[in-house]
Amino acid sequence: MAADTPAPTISVIVPTRDRARSLKLLLDSFDGLEAPPVPYEIIVADNGSADDTPRILADWRAAGPNRDFVRVAEPGKSRAVNAAIARSRGELIAMCDDDVEVEPRWLAEIWDYFQSHDCAAAQGSVVWPDEAMRDPELYALLDRYRTIVHLDLPPDTVRTKLTGANMTVRRHTFAVVGTFNEAIGPGAAGLSEDNELADRILRHGGWIGYMAKARVVHEIDRARLTESYFKEYHRRQGRSRYAYKHNGIFSSILPNMAKAAGHYVLYTVTGNTRRRYRAKGRYFHYRVMLELALAERGRGEPAGRRT
Repeated sequence: MAADTPAPTISVIVPTRDRARSLKLLLDSFDGLEAPPVPYEIIVADNGSADDTPRILADWRAAGPNRDFVRVAEPGKSRAVNAAIARSRGELIAMCDDDVEVEPRWLAEIWDYFQSHDCAAAQGSVVWPDEAMRDPELYALLDRYRTIVHLDLPPDTVRTKLTGANMTVRRHTFAVVGTFNEAIGPGAAGLSEDNELADRILRHGGWIGYMAKARVVHEIDRARLTESYFKEYHRRQGRSRYAYKHNGIFSSILPNMAKAAGHYVLYTVTGNTRRRYRAKGRYFHYRVMLELALAERGRGEPAGRRT
């Protein structure tokens, strides 16, 4: 870096794996960003892509300043993101997934929000494309399965969770609570690497804000809007949650399974499709946790929450 080039204040990090087409759309949307009043950089964390992603990243990095990528071959989204965090220099770490596109004021709104809020981290809005909202059949599938993130909440909502599709964390926060848990997340034990980070932030006394105006638009992949994907999505969630929460069989898993099953019956009878699928997802979630807990018992390991 040249001596007269200011260090970035914001580092944008994008994890990716084998989504060359979607990644290209995201990178193109970065070109339309309204620049915040501080320098920023963009780092893509390529988790061993075998498609056209390496070529796209090489061309993209050569086309402009403050663009970089790291390649981490060993599977694990959390591992790849942690490598990018180590490479980054900004005081704010803004993250989004590779299947979204950012709105023009995305970075400017992130900067504005963190200037007026002392949060440790903040969630940004994740919306569906306008055409999906106008298509009754597609919207019904999206609303039923909720396997594609949608977050459009009132301004300044206080959050207890984070979603990696659009979130920003202060570098100081990572210094206090640690970076992402590499035992969980895609490529490891399913999902929930962002929520596990949120849990640690809250345990350390930090709070999580909501940046309503910092918006990204999520790609609609119809392959996610099926019964089989829905089931596997929630089973992956259960695997990841058990990996870091390690819930007890009788204190948590079985009571929650019973509660989910009861809600499923109730909402089936009352015809509430959205709540019925929410209960169904929770049942799959806890059932896989029960399978894991019983497998531990079978190996002679103590079941229950780890300390």
